[in-house]
Amino acid sequence: MINLVKGQRVEIDKGLTQLVVEMGWKVNPNAKPPYDLDASTFCLGESGQIENEYDFVYYNSPNKVQDGIDENGNPIMRPVSVDHSVLGSVDDPGDDEDDTGEGYEEIDVDLTKTVSSIKEILFTASIYWSPSDANTPNAPRLKYNFGQVRDAYIQIKNKLTGETICRYDLDEDFSLDKGVEFGRLYRRGTEWKFQAVGEGHRDGLEPICRKYASKFM
Repeated sequence: MINLVKGQRVEIDKGLTQLVVEMGWKVNPNAKPPYDLDASTFCLGESGQIENEYDFVYYNSPNKVQDGIDENGNPIMRPVSVDHSVLGSVDDPGDDEDDTGEGYEEIDVDLTKTVSSIKEILFTASIYWSPSDANTPNAPRLKYNFGQVRDAYIQIKNKLTGETICRYDLDEDFSLDKGVEFGRLYRRGTEWKFQAVGEGHRDGLEPICRKYASKFM
């Protein structure tokens, strides 16, 4: 496994096309009200923007496909990119089940399905807060930022073997930020590379959307 630092890049082996991108963190399990992080993925074209609104892959996207059934026999619906190369997380599969504050989300990436117009796949996480809080300056959730998030990381795994290829632990100070760009896969010719990004955004997901999905806002 390769441990990356901010800005570092690593080539993805040409034979490795089925990936799992895991993003994890720890939040304060005793916070009142409780808070959570959501992972979002942007599939970017030559312009550095998404070209279709459904290439913003996040939990509330209406563009979903069935990916198995749960223990109760109900279909598991996951957000998906237009070319079906990115399957987003439904929610944290390990979301603090033991009251430790630990959570993580997994995004499946199939590079054999990524259309040629997609040049970059960006992975972000933001602290969830209700839009209704925007009109309440002292709403408790608005005080939360990545200063209350510990041990955040992103790692790329071989989906077929479970082997971790590379990992980036975000140990920078994001205490003013509610959203962070964790890392990105990007295309150079016929090759794919991964870069540890670590760029914070003070107002969470909204400025990330303005940066990469401006024409759909």
